[in-house]
Amino acid sequence: MMTVQLNMLWRTITAILLLCVFITSCSKEELLTEGTDTDANPHFTWDITVELEQPNNWSVTAFSEKVAITNIAEGKQYLLTWKGGLSTGKKSEAILKTIVRGEQTKTTELDILEVKDSGNNIYELFLRGGGRKGEIVFTK
Repeated sequence: MMTVQLNMLWRTITAILLLCVFITSCSKEELLTEGTDTDANPHFTWDITVELEQPNNWSVTAFSEKVAITNIAEGKQYLLTWKGGLSTGKKSEAILKTIVRGEQTKTTELDILEVKDSGNNIYELFLRGGGRKGEIVFTK
């Protein structure tokens, strides 16, 4: 009888621990900068990968709460906006708009936007939303 009770207790504890691990792994509070090997070269990654500050028709324009990645020749722009400035930390109300000439603008509300000031005027922005992750690294 005692063995049966201990066996049931063991199964219950195991189930609770597995549930805790699952909930933790699905948390939206995940820090995107932890364990991330970020390339310090200016670039943008989302549904494409673009090297910035290169002779490839792509440019970056940065303000305190807005970054635009633009290719006028292709008629394409990614516009990231948020609240909270460019100081290091998580930001609120982050939205990424994908604007393509002749198409309807796609708006992605981001679950996470985190800014990291890496020094030497290099900023790293880590974003997640709509089932994907991305990043922007630029100099200002």
